[in-house]
Amino acid sequence: MIDVSPVSRPTTCPNPACAEPVDPTANFCEACGTDLAVRDGTTAAVAAAAATCANCGTTAEPGAADDGYCTGCGLRRRDPAEHVETVLDGVAGVSDRGRVRETNQDAMALGRHLAGTVAAVVCDGVSTTLTPELAATTAADTALEALLRGRSDGATRTRDAVLAAGKAVGKLGRAPHGPSCTLVSALVQPLPDAEGVDVHIGWIGDSRAYWLAPPDSPEPSRALTRDHSWATEMIAVGMDPAEATADRRAHQITRWLGPEDRPPVPELAHLRPTADGLLLLCTDGLWNYLDDPAELAAAALGPAAESGPLAAAVALTALALEAGGRDNITIVLVPVTVRSRS
Repeated sequence: MIDVSPVSRPTTCPNPACAEPVDPTANFCEACGTDLAVRDGTTAAVAAAAATCANCGTTAEPGAADDGYCTGCGLRRRDPAEHVETVLDGVAGVSDRGRVRETNQDAMALGRHLAGTVAAVVCDGVSTTLTPELAATTAADTALEALLRGRSDGATRTRDAVLAAGKAVGKLGRAPHGPSCTLVSALVQPLPDAEGVDVHIGWIGDSRAYWLAPPDSPEPSRALTRDHSWATEMIAVGMDPAEATADRRAHQITRWLGPEDRPPVPELAHLRPTADGLLLLCTDGLWNYLDDPAELAAAALGPAAESGPLAAAVALTALALEAGGRDNITIVLVPVTVRSRS
């Protein structure tokens, strides 16, 4: 599992040509300017692949009109966002179009700072708006940068990241149909005494975060978020849960990031785990089929987990696809190790 303990923090610049001492809480090396944060590069990789034809290798000219067909061979270029897998220092993510949707409107972003901080963001584009995939990608990348660059406490940084993402998405279009998305983020920070971690979760909409652990763990598997949806709101005011979830409006979201007049109102959660576990961020393409924390833990920590978090994320994706895959599926797994006191 990934170790975010301060004990493992490098104290020199990661640039081999520099290797000067650095302040691990800074954003850049003062000697050479090297960025002290690393990212998974999913957005850039998808954008680069989208411009290249898998059939003949022709690359689209920057700024040229693009109808999705190759100018070299005339075939439609495959959308590389249909299925994306990424790994960054032990954190893994999978995003898949599913079996029904024509495009993948989800996005994910992963990053780690030299200080030991790990950040992850998952977004789900609202399909009833224009270019929802643009909203999801913009929100994920913006929130990740705010999480990696912030110097405030974890809760404030998490809230600021959601607000920054909302501001960026709000500039993409106008209400009521401008690009919109949901968001869930995780910020994992080592405690100063090297004896544990703080996990801060921020979200808006119905993308979820779970803590997953073995059945005998003192830190049990559980959902860390509460959906901002019609059904959840109705249950909160006393409506029968079965009746609320069966209603056709059940999955209508009540909060999102988009071109609204008012700033988004994110919700926050905090966890200081007492035992090792897996942090799961996902869109409803997974939890619509598998939402029970214990069942998710059994699937994520089963045989596939022996090959690492990417294999576990692939296994969870396969379960959603086998169950129907009626929506885009995005899954990020952050393995967390908690150092025990001695």
